[in-house]
Order: sequence, then C-alpha cells, then structure tokens
Amino acid sequence: MSSISLKNNKDKLPKDSEDIESINGIFSWKAIAGQYVPCITRVINGEKLMFVSVRMAETQLLNKYMPYLHADIYTCTSVRSHFITDSEANLLNEINIKHYNGFYGKDTFYAGKDYIVRLEDVHELYTFIEVCFKKLQCNSTPSLSEKCGFICINSESVVPYCLKDGHKYVPLFYFEGETENLRYHALKVENWNLAYLKFCYKVQGIRNELYSSDSCSVISLDDIKNYFPPDTHFEEYWPAKLIDTQLLINQKSTHVNPPCAWIRAPP
Repeated sequence: MSSISLKNNKDKLPKDSEDIESINGIFSWKAIAGQYVPCITRVINGEKLMFVSVRMAETQLLNKYMPYLHADIYTCTSVRSHFITDSEANLLNEINIKHYNGFYGKDTFYAGKDYIVRLEDVHELYTFIEVCFKKLQCNSTPSLSEKCGFICINSESVVPYCLKDGHKYVPLFYFEGETENLRYHALKVENWNLAYLKFCYKVQGIRNELYSSDSCSVISLDDIKNYFPPDTHFEEYWPAKLIDTQLLINQKSTHVNPPCAWIRAPP
C-alpha cells in the first residue's frame, strides 16, 4: 500500500465519495501472473473494491498475448468498465510518472476518457487469453483440469465443454433429441464460464448468431453419459488443425488490435 502526498487540506475532503482513497493518494500493488500491477480503490456501498486501469493492464500484462489473438476472441467476453474520476486520473498520472517513469505511456490519464475494471476481471481475462493462445497453438496436451475443450463421443460427435466447480458441462442444444429429458438436470452458465464455451464455438466454426445470449443452458458430462449405452467411448479432444485459423494473428502481420477491445464501455 502506498500513499502520495496531498497538497489540499484533508479536512475539506468529501468523506463519502467513492473515490475517497484516490483523493487521499492511496493505491496498492497486486500480483497477477508474476507481475505487480497498480490498483486503486473505490468504496461502493461501504465496501472497498479494487480496480485496475485498462491501459496499465494492457501495457503490463495483456499485451503478452493480445497482439496474437484476433479481436473476435474478445466478443466472447463482456468485461464491465468504468470511466475514471478526476481524482483517479490524478493518482494514475502520478503513479505512471513518479513510480514507473512513464512506463504506461506518455499520454495523460483523463477523467471521462480512460477506463478502469475490477481487479478480479483482469485476473480472469489474463487466464482466458492465455488459455485461448495456448490452445490455438495446438501444442498443449489436453488434461483433466482444462478450462474448456471438446469431448469426442465414439469418434464421431464432437461437443464443447467448460469446467465449472471441477465438473465438465456441455451445451444442452447439442443434444436436441433428448432435450426434454435432459432439461431437468440443466443449469445456466454465464460470465467467464460462458466465455470459454463461446471460444470453443468459434474454434468449431459455429455462427455468432447462434450463441449471442448472455447465458447458456448446460448439463454435466456425467449426466449425459447416463443417456448413452455403457460401451460408449468419451474422449478428451482438441482439433489438430483449426477450422478458423484467423483467430490467431501471424507475428509478421501488420494487424493491430485496438486498445480496450475486450471491455464493455460504460453508458
């Protein structure tokens, strides 16, 4: 935790402001993937919540993978962002200049222009794009703890799955013939679990309009197995050659993803 000295009289500060800690010049560093990233705090409904600058997250963390992933990958996610306040802009500028010697760029942070997102969303996004990058490289051996992947049934049907609470879940709409019976065992996935499923849909070449919803009905792979004969073979699978190779950008390409492609801009 660090504090930047204030020039103003603290007695005049609005103590109920959500950015009161930024007004007081307080910030901290949090470790993400071995990197210590500056975090600021907002007090919302009495709870202190940690936020990270979108520009700082991209510069220090996400650019390890973002230049190599097509922007279409980020349509799988929906990370809510917030505009920074004047006090937060002042604090971020001081962090960049005094603590990082301009590492985050020469551009000034501005209120109403620059964004912040929740710390946990940066954690989740980094993991997501790392998984996407490694899987698109097709050089990782499938394991039982994969965030997502495919199950090949009897070497014929290929069904995507996501991992939730240690269990594999597959989309209900892949089993249309048995939908009524399976519906009683179904649950809905959303947010990051859904992002991994949507990534698999893209790998499989399914049209975007078929999975544009913010949630998806799924059923556990264990329940699905009960509807197949006992000798049915279920095997972990990942395509050796991808249908949509455009999801990976060639390192020699001149294509550059625009900043903030992964966030949902505030209204």
